Amino acid sequence: MIKKTRLIILFVCVSCFLVSTPVLVAYSIGYRFDFEKMKITLTGGIYVRTFPAPEQVVIDSKIIEKPGIFSNATFTQSLLPTQHTVLAQKTGYYDYFKTIPVEEKEVTKLENILLIKKDISFQDVSDKVDYFSAAPNNQNIITGTENAKNTTFNYFPLSSGNQPQTFLIAQAGQISDIKWSEDSSMAIIELTTKTSIFYYLFDKSLLSQTSPSNLVAAQPNPTVRLSYLDKNTTQISFNPQDAKEIFFVKTKTIYSAKNNKTSAIINNALAYKISGTNILWLSTDGFLYSSDFSGKLIGQLATKNIVISPSESYQIFIFSGKTYLQADGSLFSLNQSEKTLEDMMTPGPDYEISVSQDQKNLLYCGDKSIYLYPFADKTYEKIFSGDQISSCRWLNNYYIIFTSGDKIIISEIDYRGSINTVTLPQTAIASPENKVDIVKPVIFFNPKDNKLYILTNNTLLASEKLIP
Repeated sequence: MIKKTRLIILFVCVSCFLVSTPVLVAYSIGYRFDFEKMKITLTGGIYVRTFPAPEQVVIDSKIIEKPGIFSNATFTQSLLPTQHTVLAQKTGYYDYFKTIPVEEKEVTKLENILLIKKDISFQDVSDKVDYFSAAPNNQNIITGTENAKNTTFNYFPLSSGNQPQTFLIAQAGQISDIKWSEDSSMAIIELTTKTSIFYYLFDKSLLSQTSPSNLVAAQPNPTVRLSYLDKNTTQISFNPQDAKEIFFVKTKTIYSAKNNKTSAIINNALAYKISGTNILWLSTDGFLYSSDFSGKLIGQLATKNIVISPSESYQIFIFSGKTYLQADGSLFSLNQSEKTLEDMMTPGPDYEISVSQDQKNLLYCGDKSIYLYPFADKTYEKIFSGDQISSCRWLNNYYIIFTSGDKIIISEIDYRGSINTVTLPQTAIASPENKVDIVKPVIFFNPKDNKLYILTNNTLLASEKLIP
């Protein structure tokens, strides 16, 4: 080989090295050529974590990722900064599908995906049930059956196979509400007739002495009628520090009652909320005040009032130390430093609110729509619309469950791209011989055992665990 040829080969090799090295280096640090936009760009990635672990995660219908043996997550790199599809799959579970954006030099995370089982098994908890209510400790439940001459109730624990303890109230009527004390030791049962409302105090400690097999001889009676409560009474609650003391509002006055003795403690009040050893209350002039349990004024919480409407009802809520005032068509938050009530500009009237366990998101369930209000963003995001919505509950910090007409729906709250929802089957299967159609369901998700309780067709059902 002559010297000239060797020089040419050397030149070509050096040229290839000088050209390829920057390309390889750029490729290794994440640069790619975007043929759609005809330019060189940095890439990003997608991190996916599901519960339970997926069998595979498919990116853009072509990149298949599988989690490790002891992992429930996958990570896909070198994705162009554009929209990408994510499909998480597991046999026996509903698919999770979402389209999300990927940004340059960033990892888009989907780290709280809940895969929902397709065939959820149920067990029959109780039959001939018209109403049920779970205690705040999520360990006990009361079911009620409406009869022509009386109302029958069963009280039993959810976590064991103990037989329910039965008691009667010698009053016919529709069971419209059951309010529990915070320690779950007592409850107020509300029975409604065409002309009146009756209230009965249930004492669990008395029920423990009652024989479940002999209703007639059962002594002492675990319920007593509260004659001082009637159809003009609103906002009934227990004293969190003393379950034997009850507070309520009647004729714009806050009363306390203990041992069947009542006393007026605050006048000209429309709503109240107990916070520690204080009562926060809304006056008829539209200001928020704080008083002690005797009614002695402690201070004014808001120096600017809201306009009071005689036709609206008002409620006060406290979430994570923050105070909120709910009117029929408005929601206000108390700015403690400025002592003002700030209008949160709700998207519509007739709504129910609840806050996630991590206190980061507020759920706004209206007539036919559900909105999410992230406290960090302070904007409402519509996450669902459909038939009449009720029984909105949090499954965890990232998923909710609710009813829409006859359907029970589980939905994520991640509003990036399309929102994933799963509609549970319209028939609950407790056994091959016991199939219950889901019609006008009332639901309760118990975070204690992660089970879903459904009241439908006068049957109370309990699911297997919905979340790991």
